[in-house]
Amino acid sequence: MNEKRPLLTISLLSCGRAKTIQKCLDSLVPLMEKVDSELIIVDTGCNDEIKEMMSQYTDKIIPFTWCDDFAKARNVGVDHAKGEWFLFIDDDEWFIDTKEIEDFFLSGEYKKYSYACYVVRNYTVKTKELYTDAWASRLFCLKNNVRFVGCIHEYLYPLSRPCKLIHSIAEHFGYCYESKEEEFQHNRRNTQLLLNVLAKEKSVIRWWTHLLNEYRAVNEFRKMKELCREGLEYFKDRNEPDTNRERGSLYCALVEAENLLTEYEEVIRDAKTALQDTRNTQMCQMRLYSMLAEAYFKLENYSEAKKYCEEYVKYYELLKDDVDERQDQAAFFVMNAFSKEGINGLLCFYMLSCLKEGDTAALKKYFWDLGWDDVLMLYRTFVADVVEAMSELPYEEVFVRIAETMANRKGLVEVWDKLLEIEKNYKNAEGEEREKFYNLARIFSQLETANYYIWYLKILYADHTGETEQIEEYFSKMFSYIADFLCLDESVFSIAEKQDVNMGAQIEQISFDKWKFGTDSFFGKSDYETITARCAFIERTMPEELSEELALRYDYFFMKAAGAEIVFGENKDNFEELQKCFRNYSEKCLAFYGQFFKENAFAGEMALLPPECRVAVRLRDLLEAQQTGEREEISECLRNAVGVFPDFDDAIKAYTRLYAEWEKRRLEEEQISPEMRALAEQIKLKVQDLLEQNLIIEALQVVQQLKAFMPNDPEIIELERQVSLKLS
Repeated sequence: MNEKRPLLTISLLSCGRAKTIQKCLDSLVPLMEKVDSELIIVDTGCNDEIKEMMSQYTDKIIPFTWCDDFAKARNVGVDHAKGEWFLFIDDDEWFIDTKEIEDFFLSGEYKKYSYACYVVRNYTVKTKELYTDAWASRLFCLKNNVRFVGCIHEYLYPLSRPCKLIHSIAEHFGYCYESKEEEFQHNRRNTQLLLNVLAKEKSVIRWWTHLLNEYRAVNEFRKMKELCREGLEYFKDRNEPDTNRERGSLYCALVEAENLLTEYEEVIRDAKTALQDTRNTQMCQMRLYSMLAEAYFKLENYSEAKKYCEEYVKYYELLKDDVDERQDQAAFFVMNAFSKEGINGLLCFYMLSCLKEGDTAALKKYFWDLGWDDVLMLYRTFVADVVEAMSELPYEEVFVRIAETMANRKGLVEVWDKLLEIEKNYKNAEGEEREKFYNLARIFSQLETANYYIWYLKILYADHTGETEQIEEYFSKMFSYIADFLCLDESVFSIAEKQDVNMGAQIEQISFDKWKFGTDSFFGKSDYETITARCAFIERTMPEELSEELALRYDYFFMKAAGAEIVFGENKDNFEELQKCFRNYSEKCLAFYGQFFKENAFAGEMALLPPECRVAVRLRDLLEAQQTGEREEISECLRNAVGVFPDFDDAIKAYTRLYAEWEKRRLEEEQISPEMRALAEQIKLKVQDLLEQNLIIEALQVVQQLKAFMPNDPEIIELERQVSLKLS
């Protein structure tokens, strides 16, 4: 009896990739359940564990000793196939969905075709952010005696039309490498195999283009140029469809290499030469036009760039919906004309070239064709250049929609970076530069987003135009979207005061946790001048009557301000002033934290208290010890205070030094008799008389004699200073 023939043979080439093989096999199960199929696995080096796992999917596992020949390995599957059709796949790729393939067979449509292509999505990063889609001829009818040819980058021969394009997608991660070294090893292997086969089959143009692709993968642009020129000379007289299609790859690879080498004059020369070859396909011409446009753009010749963009767009409009024709013309490097990166790059150059000449038509027509809801591939300065252009051109309503699209694109920091750059320039400029910023403020202030900067712009623009009816709401929104609100530009606080914004109400709506975070961030990031200015603003705008919640926020702020006075203040050489700072901080800090901790928390190790509160306790103890004059206790308090809150350590060490000096003076003064003190007071008056009589030398002699007995007396020191000034 004749054995029933399955409709489809699925052949999997597996080298034992443990991370992906099971996902690949699982993706085939729905197809095998719907379509009468057999699965053949060609094993080129799997371990026993993987073999055991594979045996759960099929008993047709054929061992193959690897010999650096992909075609031979593929043909093992063909030789053992019993199906009418053959589908092949590797163990580092898997189907997202096989429904269209299932329908192709279940509907009987397969009977009309000789082979079919499905989409292989080649990822270059594991996060799936960057990829290219390519039609791959992976299905064919076995009755036509089709075989695999080529030891690497193998292809099917003979293939005859018609061909069916199936939109099922297989994800491929084979180009996502763990390291640069792994990538180079893979490339070196492929390059050597291609050099070997090219030496034997020089007249097969596909080996030239595959080798060029390997050079491109590792940035060997000089080798690309050399190989392209050699190939163009070798194939210059050939004139058949396959060669003409592949020759376009040589032209495009040559110009692409020059573009990547920033040899823009050579790009222009060689691309224009290539465009004169009438054997090139339309897609080849498109790709050449796009690279010409890029070269002219980077040379800042925007009129020429625009011209070649428009030539590209003519073909783009002609072919964009004709998938079959594009597949017929597809070849390495040429395909970039219709890759997402290629299309978006060209459209970016087109829009920007037009904008440079004050023309917004291309921007309005093609901006949304870039795919803002998908993986976004843009020329690196596109967003910044569009923002710059909107700041310079007359206002148009469409700018608001464009700004909204960019602002709402998650992770697109370029738009905010450019806005901040223009804002920074406007603060230090007059005239046009200031107007550029307000042009953008007008556009972006119409957006409704959760980004604080938009509300910041609304505030600035409202103040600029005098349309301040909603400015309280703008402040409320801005504070709700940013934690570092106190770090905002000084202009915000100036406007708040100028427009009489109720800052108490604004602060009260901020949760205490957020207020604390913002306050801590501000004092941690800001210099003393900014801190002083912000403290003055908070004091001036503080309401006379405070709710309990609002008082808590102000108390915390002024406690941090008292701490900043210790850290940044100019009192580290003045014993009495530094003492006042310590007392002010200690009182504010203990009053604040006293609301949240029981009294016993402020004694002993104080493990529950934050460091800034523990140091406040130490400073309080220090000041109390000074009042009693217990020197040992004072010394112990100073030692205990150092290291508790490192921000204060410098001030505490300065205080230790000043205290030692103060104590020394006090002891010296205690040794001076009352009679000597009375005599000194009389001599001071004598010095004043001498100065009034302009007897400077005599006054200096008296002061110096007096200072020898009382060197630390501040009045004598001041008299000496006055005499010295008179002498100078």
